[in-house]
Parts: sequence; structure tokens; C-alpha cells
Amino acid sequence: MKYILPAIAFTFMSCSSIFENEYKAETTFSTEVLDTVKTVPAKLSASPVLFEAAFIKGTTLEYRKTTYNVYGVSIGKLKITGGHIIACDPLHIDEYGIPFTQVFPRGEFPVQLSIAKMGTEETIAFVRINFSEEPVEKWEFALQEGQSPIPLRGKKMHGYSVDAGIGVFIDEEANKALDKEQVMQSNGAVYKEMARHYHNDWRYAMYNFGNHNLATFTTGLGDGYYATYIGFDATGKPCRLLTDFGFFKWK
Repeated sequence: MKYILPAIAFTFMSCSSIFENEYKAETTFSTEVLDTVKTVPAKLSASPVLFEAAFIKGTTLEYRKTTYNVYGVSIGKLKITGGHIIACDPLHIDEYGIPFTQVFPRGEFPVQLSIAKMGTEETIAFVRINFSEEPVEKWEFALQEGQSPIPLRGKKMHGYSVDAGIGVFIDEEANKALDKEQVMQSNGAVYKEMARHYHNDWRYAMYNFGNHNLATFTTGLGDGYYATYIGFDATGKPCRLLTDFGFFKWK
């Protein structure tokens, strides 16, 4: 299945983080073969359609007569024990590791990256937790306590700031058990694990500790302010949790 989305602008940019030079100097490309996302939703109707299409292998995006390829890969399963999930810059997880108010399903669920490819360059455009294969009927901002719902296409945006070029998904219960030094220091175990999964200009880690784990990944454009959205199925249950790293100007 192939999707052509000519109305969406796509821009590659270079943004350095405090870890970028370290990684380039100390890592080699991983030879691991990741699972490509194979399941295609029964329908793509919820706006923005790109949130789903960007994970489908064979998707092409055209902008100003240039074609870009996008595909999805699975990097492992995140353990959700409490149902409240945190998305933030791990460097500041002690201060900004605030869970979303939505209660998500408990269990182990695939974490998937949408990889945007232009020539030989690649980057992570989106990351999501896939709670089910049900089609998304609507998208809403993921909210923290005290935040109010706002329109997706409005001028305001809920999200989190990044100044380490890295984001994280972690369950609130796991965050309580986490040794914060492992994510708040550039020589911590989480970043050493990321170095083992260094691909073409992007990297990730599924870091295990005790009975918990977390997912961490580079944030597309690097430092910035990025929104996280919840996709709800036809019954009103959350079926996706997705962070958009700002590559595609869909608003």
C-alpha cells in the first residue's frame, strides 16, 4: 500500500545536542536487523492521516517535486505496570517526568519508530506505543494534570522541551524505581545502551532495570519542543501514544 501526501512539507535539519559529538566519536553502526512494521490499519481516516501512514513501509511523501520514503520499525516492548506513562527529555526526568492523566492499558506493548529517509540520511520522525491494531478514530493531545484540551491544529501546543536530543517513554511505576543517574548523566547506562543501537543518524535503547524498562530514542530534529498525542479507537479506548518530532508541517 502506498500513500502520496503532497500537501505536507518535509524538512531535514541538523541540530546538535550535548551528546552528539560523543556518539559520533565513540560508536559504530549497528548491524542489527529490526522488525519492520507490517500491519496496516484497516482504514486511515483520523486527521492527521500522517500519524498512521508514516509507519507503513512503502509510504512516500512528495514535497516540491522531491520524494521522501518513510517506514516503521519495532524496537521492543515497553512494560506498562501502572497505566500512567511519562514522555520527556530523560536528562530532566527528575523535574519533568510528569505522567499523562490518561490511564493506558497494562501489559507489554511495542514501541515503534517512524524512520524518514532522504538519500543516505535517516532520522526518527515519530515514535509511538502501539496498544492495539485497531484503527484510530480521533487524535487528542496527551495531557498532564492541570492542562486543558486544545485543538490539534490551533496555535497552542502541549508538549515537552528537549535539550539533550533524546526522548523517553516510561511507566510512572518504573520511573519511581529508576536510578535517575543512569538517564541524567551522559555516561549513564542508558546512553551506553543507546550506543549499541546506533543506526544511520539515529539511535535508541530499550533499557531494562529490575522488573521494569524504558524506551529512549533520538528526537528527529534534535533539541526543540515536541507534542505527544493519544489515538483513540472507535470504542474510545487508547490504541496509540505518539510523539511528533516536528519533521512534517501538517498543521
